[in-house]
Amino acid sequence: MPTYREFREQVRRRKRKRAMRRALIFVVVVAAVLAAAYGAIRLLGEPSWLKGGDQTQSTPQSISTAQSTPQGESTPESGSGAQSAAQSQQPASPAAEGTAAAWDTMQPLEKTLDQTVNSPDFRLLGLPENGQVDMKYFDRTAILGDSVSQGWNAYNTSDMKEHAFVCAYKNIGPSQVVNNEVADPGENSGREPEPIFDTIINSNPKRLYILLGTNALVRNDDAAEQSYLAYYSQMLDKFREALGSEVDIYVQSVTPVRPGVKQPGLYRERIQRVNSELAKMAVEKGCYFINLHEVLADENGDLRADLAAQDGVHLNASAYPLVRDYLTTHTAYNPENPYLEGSPYYKAAE
Repeated sequence: MPTYREFREQVRRRKRKRAMRRALIFVVVVAAVLAAAYGAIRLLGEPSWLKGGDQTQSTPQSISTAQSTPQGESTPESGSGAQSAAQSQQPASPAAEGTAAAWDTMQPLEKTLDQTVNSPDFRLLGLPENGQVDMKYFDRTAILGDSVSQGWNAYNTSDMKEHAFVCAYKNIGPSQVVNNEVADPGENSGREPEPIFDTIINSNPKRLYILLGTNALVRNDDAAEQSYLAYYSQMLDKFREALGSEVDIYVQSVTPVRPGVKQPGLYRERIQRVNSELAKMAVEKGCYFINLHEVLADENGDLRADLAAQDGVHLNASAYPLVRDYLTTHTAYNPENPYLEGSPYYKAAE
């Protein structure tokens, strides 16, 4: 039987153990409460009473599809590119420059950092109307395309060929560009057969417009479509690497066709699906997407009958002036652009 002293010592030890258990439980409870509060703040956002009263929220920036690098090939068909957010240099937002933007003041749009696009619709990603430039804007521009783009040289209904360097070849797609194949630019160009990719690079363009797809999508199978998109992506990457980030790359939508054309792979639903993929690709690679359907398609999404050539695939002479005007009003904003007087961003010569 323990002595009185031993009994007292046992009681003190039991008290100390109970006190330590209570303290430990208290610490655990407090830690759990703090962790839950921290998680709630992270989830719901920091409450205003925790923020400094003098802090102001930065002005959100909106994205242009571009528009922003002016963007969208010969192993699978596609290219190389910058949209993301790295497209032609666009002006800083009014907030960034310390100026107050009125609600009714037009300001150039800017891209956000995140250029990932899910479930795209090309009609929503196209570069919007953004002032109108003078045709001298195209003096340092290269136009890469197939037989649809040869219309710039073949018809005299537009002055585009007097300004842009038109590199249009029959029966080519992105794969021929990636592989730098030699192709004939047509008799209306006044040039001999030339390597496609090298010709574009050697022209030292300030901006590049691409319109490819009519030939690569003639076959109606998934393999042809995936090959076209893969080469197109590779093509954009290759151009971006060779031309640098300063050059604006514009990916133009595959043009619509008339219903019932003989080429089995060219029909409305497929062209629209491919254009959505091209628009997504352009935005994510820092290029600009141009939705030509806004000017060429009818209310059903088919090529307008009054703009169609006899085969229902190519454009007639009347279409090119309309496309020319559309391109002059859908460019990525740049303070150095030669905007026409009356345009939102026009600056009189000092």
